[in-house]
Amino acid sequence: MRQKASQSPSAPEGNPITDRLVLASRYAECLRRLSRSADRLRHADLGEKLMEIAGCMDRMSYDIAINDAGVEILRRAARLIGTVEALVDRKAKASILH
Repeated sequence: MRQKASQSPSAPEGNPITDRLVLASRYAECLRRLSRSADRLRHADLGEKLMEIAGCMDRMSYDIAINDAGVEILRRAARLIGTVEALVDRKAKASILH
């Protein structure tokens, strides 16, 4: 049986602008990784578009961090990443089986 880890006291909130900058950077890197995976699975068009989105996120990261609309952009990027991860995983598994 797993034991519950004791919870530490809540950490003080960080700077939201810094947090958004870090998150945008992580999402851009994740999109690049997914782009390379899509290319390996012969989905060059998807890989190219994901690389473009990653570049846009890098270029716009400051704007994403300072504007309230940036939160929505990060949400949509998270959904995109989840969707593409599922697609890439499914295609990778199918290619192993065939």
